[in-house]
Amino acid sequence: MSKPPGPAAWPLIGHLPAYLHDKLGFLTRCSERYGDVVRLRIGEPTYLLNDPTDIKHVLIDNGSNYNRTWRMTSPRGKRLWGNGMQTSSGAEHLRKRRMVQPAFSRRSIGVFLEAMTDRTQRRMERWSIESQEVELAGEMDSLALSIILGALFGRDFDDDQLTRAIAIRRRYIEYVYGSLLPFPEFLPLPIVRDYRRAQHFIDEVIRHQAEHPSSSDSFAAIFAAAMQDGVQMDFAQLRDEILPMINTSETMGAALCWTLYLLAGNPDAQAAVVKELAQVLGDRDPSLDDIARLTYTRQVLDESLRLYPPNWILVRIAIGDDTLPGGTDIHRGNKLYLCQYVTHRSRKYFPDPDRFDPSRFSPAETALRPEFAYFPFGGGRRRCIGEHFALMEGVTVLALLMRRFRFELSPDQSIIPAPAVTLRPKNGIRARIFAC
Repeated sequence: MSKPPGPAAWPLIGHLPAYLHDKLGFLTRCSERYGDVVRLRIGEPTYLLNDPTDIKHVLIDNGSNYNRTWRMTSPRGKRLWGNGMQTSSGAEHLRKRRMVQPAFSRRSIGVFLEAMTDRTQRRMERWSIESQEVELAGEMDSLALSIILGALFGRDFDDDQLTRAIAIRRRYIEYVYGSLLPFPEFLPLPIVRDYRRAQHFIDEVIRHQAEHPSSSDSFAAIFAAAMQDGVQMDFAQLRDEILPMINTSETMGAALCWTLYLLAGNPDAQAAVVKELAQVLGDRDPSLDDIARLTYTRQVLDESLRLYPPNWILVRIAIGDDTLPGGTDIHRGNKLYLCQYVTHRSRKYFPDPDRFDPSRFSPAETALRPEFAYFPFGGGRRRCIGEHFALMEGVTVLALLMRRFRFELSPDQSIIPAPAVTLRPKNGIRARIFAC
């Protein structure tokens, strides 16, 4: 077929300046103007896919033909993220995923509910004592990190030095991915030196917890005991599976921040959540069985993930030639953008797409949409392995917070989503909290 349409490009540099200047705006405008497949030039020939059937083809139907980008699979990517499941491909990826999969089943993650509850209650006590205005992005990021460390190393695990080391690691990752220089990791800069010391400390904590677990109900202990075909996970693999999990706290922190922001701006939805919590929980904390019964609270979380997906884009590279269901020919080396932020706001699948409306995720409404009109956790063999954990965490934290506090947005602030490694508010979000 003829080439898909796309905007005019500059010689040599293509669409890179427009994309870097305003990633979300540029991709959204391209989708609205040019349709289901948009031809771009951002480095390699690039296609922005907006049709759920094409997206499903890339992630599932012919998923073996599409790999993650060099940012993850190259030596630089593996230095940052380890040589675990996240950066592996093909049979190696499948082997590593199967080894850790049992720890992430719906039944297995139930053991972490107590840690989630405990860490959230500690945060609420601090709020009650310290302040009536909070910065949601920082607070939720800190809470999510506390929860994942409790799950990784045990409910009672606490190490402020580790938290500081993780913060340095995050800044370094942003520095590497944000740099326009070819080898930023080798420059003699303070951030590079700080990162090396921080990463060494993180590795030592992981090693200690693998050899002397603080709790048998921790991912570190479960991974250390994991077996496949009679072979136990060695330290290198255990470290390389835990490192990406530490970074998932940033994803969940962003999801909780955006959800509280949307609830603070929608008092009716906030009241509906409180009403459901009173009906389902009464005065008690949520149990594992309660999570599935908090249907409206889950719809609120889903709608937040639609409007502000923390993992806002998936990028895939074609291993071989292919033709998408819509007819577009894809050639080896082509880059495909599957942008959740854009697809989730398509008027085809979500009328009045910028409006916050949790009823979109009622069973009746969900049944009317194509499967990959909404894909906050990706899909196929690389679908987020921690999806069940993340959803349980999201509903649990919301249930605990909304029973105790009411949220209102502080005045005179501009909320701007910033698409970096995750989608976060550029200037944070300030909110006033009131005891219920």
